[in-house]
Amino acid sequence: MGLKVRDIFILVLFFFILSGFDLKSWLESKCGDGICQNFEKNRGTCPGDCNKNFVKKKVSVKTITENGGNVDWCRNTNKIAFDRLGTDKYFDVWLMDPDGSNQECITCGNVKLPNKHIGNPAWHPSGEYMVIQAEKPNNSKQYDRKAAPGAGILNDLYIISKDGSQVWNLYSVDNGISKDSQGVLHPHFSNNGKKLAWSQRIKNNNRAFGEWVIKIADFEMVADGPKLSNIRTLTFGTRSSFYETHTFSPDDSKLLFTGNQDGPLEIYELTLSTNQIKRLTFGRDNWEEHATYSPDGKKIIWMSSAGEKFTLKPFSLETDFWLMDSDGANKQQITFFNRKGSKDYFKLKDDDIAVAADNSWGPDGKRVVALIITADPETEDRDKGRIVMLEFE
Repeated sequence: MGLKVRDIFILVLFFFILSGFDLKSWLESKCGDGICQNFEKNRGTCPGDCNKNFVKKKVSVKTITENGGNVDWCRNTNKIAFDRLGTDKYFDVWLMDPDGSNQECITCGNVKLPNKHIGNPAWHPSGEYMVIQAEKPNNSKQYDRKAAPGAGILNDLYIISKDGSQVWNLYSVDNGISKDSQGVLHPHFSNNGKKLAWSQRIKNNNRAFGEWVIKIADFEMVADGPKLSNIRTLTFGTRSSFYETHTFSPDDSKLLFTGNQDGPLEIYELTLSTNQIKRLTFGRDNWEEHATYSPDGKKIIWMSSAGEKFTLKPFSLETDFWLMDSDGANKQQITFFNRKGSKDYFKLKDDDIAVAADNSWGPDGKRVVALIITADPETEDRDKGRIVMLEFE
């Protein structure tokens, strides 16, 4: 008596399980094969296969500087601000032109700042100054790794002029050093320069990244320096969560952020007038982060681990850049830093790290400056990487 179809299916499934076959990765890798899979149609992750009117964006990638960090491109002055890990193992803020030339450090040895980790620069739209994060001077060196710009623990907000000559302490969190230490992360100005948004850690609460909130304040430069007022605190959902603020829409009516209030890290859009949020990604087990609006507000670029390695224990993360319409439609992967055989492939050996991360659109909307993290996040080199220019062809 021959085997039934059901028995054959069970045997094949058992073989795949024993061999360690990754069904999810295999399904994700089918994107681009010209066949509209049901999972692609339902999740909207591969419009090139499912939408006949979809035009796939082509992107070229060029390295503009090594040993870089988080980035922000000023549309008024065409200067790029970025942070960089120094030989002292602390980050500082640097400036450069879009081609990587004319690099200068504006915080190195600056006596007006606590000279520990300084980073995550974000330009005011005037181009005259920027907001930065700076690690508290009283923080113990053993906790420095958690105070790096990409982690933000025991960081305060400062305003610094474009040449570094003027510095103001804008906003400080509690000084306490414990598992519940506070911090700030990814501040961003609105496009009219009148608001500032950032995320703030308030305690540990036995969450993977701690418990965070979103802060949005009115900003103005008065006679004696910068001033914040009308600070609002926002959270969403019913449980404590991690939040990371990104950019304002061109008309300043919306704000992009990453949150895990629904489980995984996802991209959300906040309407500021109503405090209503819209979920833009549905990655299930993916890591979605670093979303920014294009200058015309029609597109959003972000990083995703879709189709790549991602585990929390042990921690392992690979990500690439994706592009979608501002309403969340027409998602497509635009870089392939982790795919062997791709012209974008970053790795010299299989265990190298390539994590697409912070990014900022240029004034013309045709280029994006971006950080690719290449350092192990569990070392003092965390957040260190290569700064590249993405150009849409």
